[in-house]
Amino acid sequence: MVHQLVLARIAMLKILERSITLQLLLFYCLFIVPLLLGGLELYMFQHNALQQSAQRADLGLAKAIALEVESNVRAAIEEDVDLSKSQAASQLNLHQLGATFAIAKLSYPDISLYFVCNTSGNILISYPSSPNAIDQNASPCNSFRQALQQDTPFISPGRVSTITGTNVVSIATHITGSRGQSIGIMIINVSLEQFTSHLMVVRQQLSSNDEVRIWIVDEEGKSLANTERVPLQTNLLATLPGLKNALRGEQGNLIAREQNRDWLYTYLPIAGTRWAVIVQRPTDVTFATVISFQNSLILALVMLVIGASFFWFVLHGWVVAPLAKLAQAVKMIQPSQTEKVTDSKRLVRERGRSDEIGNLINAVSTMEDEIHSLFRKSDETSQARLHTLDAIMRSTDEGVLLEDPAGCIVYANYNFTQFVGISPQEILPDSFDEKLVAEKLLALIEDLDAYNEAILHAEDGPSELEFQVRGYYNQVGQLVPGQRDIRMRLFQVRDQAGQLIGRGKVFRDVTRHNEAERVKKNLLAIVSHELRTPLTSIKGYASSLLETDIELDNALQEHFLRRIVEESDRMADLVTSLLEMSQLEAGTLKLNPSLYRLETLLEQAIPLDERQRMCVNIAEALPLVYVDRRRVEVVLRN
Repeated sequence: MVHQLVLARIAMLKILERSITLQLLLFYCLFIVPLLLGGLELYMFQHNALQQSAQRADLGLAKAIALEVESNVRAAIEEDVDLSKSQAASQLNLHQLGATFAIAKLSYPDISLYFVCNTSGNILISYPSSPNAIDQNASPCNSFRQALQQDTPFISPGRVSTITGTNVVSIATHITGSRGQSIGIMIINVSLEQFTSHLMVVRQQLSSNDEVRIWIVDEEGKSLANTERVPLQTNLLATLPGLKNALRGEQGNLIAREQNRDWLYTYLPIAGTRWAVIVQRPTDVTFATVISFQNSLILALVMLVIGASFFWFVLHGWVVAPLAKLAQAVKMIQPSQTEKVTDSKRLVRERGRSDEIGNLINAVSTMEDEIHSLFRKSDETSQARLHTLDAIMRSTDEGVLLEDPAGCIVYANYNFTQFVGISPQEILPDSFDEKLVAEKLLALIEDLDAYNEAILHAEDGPSELEFQVRGYYNQVGQLVPGQRDIRMRLFQVRDQAGQLIGRGKVFRDVTRHNEAERVKKNLLAIVSHELRTPLTSIKGYASSLLETDIELDNALQEHFLRRIVEESDRMADLVTSLLEMSQLEAGTLKLNPSLYRLETLLEQAIPLDERQRMCVNIAEALPLVYVDRRRVEVVLRN
């Protein structure tokens, strides 16, 4: 692992050594990156600190509201408990209870209604008195039923009072008699308007543009009081993030999106009740200080980057860029240039400088003149050699193809272009397309797999192979179908050190040569057969004449001798044919054509003794044929 790190470091250093631009860029990054990282670290630290401070402020607001609500509810509970334990309540003295309620009303104006129910749920007295309340049965009321089931004061969910028609919560406590038995329920209705008014005052103090929303919610998730005029008993469990957490006794903050805007929700349970308070503010208002700090820091970092970048671009444009232009200009020095690169528009501004950059360009200009002089001398020598080589390649009958070690075609002579059907202009250096040449060659080959396999086996050294192509291209570049035999010789091209620098392929059309060989073989077979026939006849006739046990008459002996003479003449004709074949190959054969009748040629070609076994039918009035009689007789006889 350490070795790999060392190698990687060495490789990076080598890369840096090759480019002054990279070196300066590295120094620029070493200056800028620590500043950016420091700014980012400062931003993250201050951002979190300011954000937590804003969240704590909202949580403190929620706690203050919760304490206020808790204080009011606790006072109401204590008032209800005190009233339930009063002598008037324990004796159910309705007249005295009325006076007690009147006095209590003066101390607690937020309590909208006092009333007492017996254990059956019938309202015995209410204050302020209401004719509709007396003898009204409260047993169906959920508050009454739950108050009967527990010994501690019960706080009901928010509801609309059926007596006063206002939004209230009811606090119910048992009334015990002198013997400790439950004789009734002391119930007070606490008006929720006081909570709403208090929340509106708080919002007005915090924000004048209604950017703060405050909610007090009961244990069922229904609104008791809010700053948004949401009706009582509206279920907010699905719309207020964090409400469920608060009802479980948790407190905290969370950010949620509502109406394409991010809001900070601060939730807190209210002690002594099962209620919760939710403070909702938009994050762009809550975190205004955070955003302002963030924008200021970003602006400072941007100005820093802009300033450093300006310095970098000035340095790059005045020093690095001229050096890079000069390096590119030096790379552009070519033998075929008609204009000096140091005199081009690329270096027009730098060439007029009198500092080190200008001196360097002048030195390069002098060096360029010397290089062009050497290029011209070398080019003249190379052109002479190339013209000689091209003339040699054009004079040969074979197609020559040269490839580099990777198999890419780098040269093709004129005869090869004729072979594959491309124009000579297409092999010029400016328009040479090695893919087109390769495709043209492969398209001609009939058995491509066999060709590739033979090429693969022949890569190790010089070798020859033959293959068939589908036709040949005529002088106008049209493909003439027909199988042709091509002999290809492969050889390797190596440099003075013996390293492989390319491969060569020489293509020769051997179709006529192969056909001549086949004709020669067939002719030799025919001549051998034709020589054997007269020799057999001569030997048979001569053997018969030499027989001593058989006496032959003079006529038969004469016939045998005549046949021997005829077969000897036939052998002489065959020998003449062999000589004519050699003349045909040498191109010196002469013909002596004349006009003949076809039946005359047949009579002279077919022996007399064989005519009896043959049936010859010739149409009448056939025209004369213009042929060499002796050679046609040979053809007919064969």
